[in-house]
Amino acid sequence: MKLAFSTLGCPKWSLEEIIRNAVAWGYQGVELRGLQDEMFLPKHQALTPENREATRRRFHDAGLQIVALGSSARLGVPENEWQKQLDEAKAYAELAADLHCPVVRVFGGNIPQGMDKASYFAIVAERLQFLAEFTKPLRVTMALETHDALVKAADVAAILAKVPAENAGCVWDVHHSVRAGETPEQSVNYLGKRIVATHLKDSVIKDGKIRYVLVGQGDIPLIDAIKALRKIGYQGFLTLEWEKRWHPDLEEPEVVFPHFATTVQAWLRGLDKDGRS
Repeated sequence: MKLAFSTLGCPKWSLEEIIRNAVAWGYQGVELRGLQDEMFLPKHQALTPENREATRRRFHDAGLQIVALGSSARLGVPENEWQKQLDEAKAYAELAADLHCPVVRVFGGNIPQGMDKASYFAIVAERLQFLAEFTKPLRVTMALETHDALVKAADVAAILAKVPAENAGCVWDVHHSVRAGETPEQSVNYLGKRIVATHLKDSVIKDGKIRYVLVGQGDIPLIDAIKALRKIGYQGFLTLEWEKRWHPDLEEPEVVFPHFATTVQAWLRGLDKDGRS
């Protein structure tokens, strides 16, 4: 498995800083979720149509893969809100294709008022299938994250069971599924090969609230998650999602990012050693 970080954790960094630091700290990939002041990636100066190839080459020449694009598109919205979400998802898919990026993350969102769970699942599945058909010629996978109303992998798996497209999958946010009551083993058993990307972070519960901490310093069983992924032959990225953009008081990326790389690399070496013994 390889390591990546999401730019959600470094909202002040320039593209140059992102690439330089990723290489310096031993990362092999980067997930783009906003760049500096721009959350809608297709509008960022480095990602406009005329500049995409140059940006792609900057990552490639540094030995880095753009592992995923994090859109804000929500599939479970009422019909009168769907067009805006669809337009965003398509724009991200086209950007991903231009960057040779294999995955675009989408959300289910919360269940709209007045809609029951079964109807919500059905509409998310239908729209995910539609998007996957749109992105198949682009060689892009649309991936539904364990987030919002879908924090449980069991629920995402139930939706994916209704989506036959091979390029529809899941971004498994380990933290969210664990906090929803699933063990990593259960989550991986539900999702299996539909896991195409991951988000890793750690936390503790303090005064009834979640407080994010450096990986290995909380109570999220991340090593168990990695073990479960290895059992199904997952060869993708382990991506740090540090929510610095949403929580500015969190530790700086200059502290968190190298710690993640060092810690997770040590875990992987330990698991390799255990496997040989």
